[in-house]
Amino acid sequence: SILLVQEEEEVPSALARLDEIETRMEGFQIAFFLDYDGTLTPIVDNPSEAKLSEEARSVVRALSARYPTAIVSGRARATAQGLVQLHGVYYAGSHGFDILGPNGSNYKVADSFRPALEEAKNKLEEALGHIPGALVEDNNFSISAHYRMVAEGPDRDYLDEVVGKLVADMPMLRRTYGKMVYELRPSADWDKGKAVEWLIENWIKKEADRPVFPVYIGDDVTDEDAFRVMAGLGGFGIIVSDNATRTSTGGSYSLRSPFQVVQFLEHFARSGALQPREGEDSDRFSIGSSPRVTLQPALSPTGLSAAPPSEVDSFSSRARGPAHDAP
Repeated sequence: SILLVQEEEEVPSALARLDEIETRMEGFQIAFFLDYDGTLTPIVDNPSEAKLSEEARSVVRALSARYPTAIVSGRARATAQGLVQLHGVYYAGSHGFDILGPNGSNYKVADSFRPALEEAKNKLEEALGHIPGALVEDNNFSISAHYRMVAEGPDRDYLDEVVGKLVADMPMLRRTYGKMVYELRPSADWDKGKAVEWLIENWIKKEADRPVFPVYIGDDVTDEDAFRVMAGLGGFGIIVSDNATRTSTGGSYSLRSPFQVVQFLEHFARSGALQPREGEDSDRFSIGSSPRVTLQPALSPTGLSAAPPSEVDSFSSRARGPAHDAP
């Protein structure tokens, strides 16, 4: 007998479906939620090398001038803020456990877990200090154990065992998985999806004069938590991947790379289905127009609102070997 293998349906390109997307958005207050690593910047071996390009920063700046825009990252909130360096943007760091609004309002989900996370970081650094390429990152409300630069074989197996035993001994923490990284997070029922729901319900919706249409863009397993809640919030998710299928992601559309993400965002930031923020002249914002925009200045790397270099590069010095852009 002949076995027929049905090809999995690919997730359609968001760039190819712009007309469809704009039709879905019509009449709503659009809000953008953006992952950082692998979404706005390419994945690199050493996370401290994932710098935002000036082009991407300019697009996000223009986007946030007219739509509520949030950076939702696994990085510490201060680190994400220091990397993006923009006013007028919501920052949700540590997978949403630490949220900062443009007006300075701050919401932290799990302050009581910080001592356990500090202990976990110290134990990981001590246990992994002799492993070439092992990298421990303190994200304030999560701890990352990166193994992208660790050689396959016994060293990676050992790292996995260390993390597994640590979580077993510390019930306040749980392990989650990302791209070549283990995350230790508070055992609280909280993730990027719940952070987006909280942002919309408590801050964004209160400033909108119409129903909110959220768009979440991300590339990693942790972003699937946000994709799963998008339909219930009236919006959709976009997976950053060049091989996404309907069964591999909860994203409704796809973009192949951070370059395409910037293209997609630029369409809405500069000439797409634009809608005014509260208090702005609606005649300035129409499909196909090039509205006048007062761009926000980037935060000074040495200013009070940007994270100092010590927070931006808050990685263990145990990483070995050069960092390169992912192919």
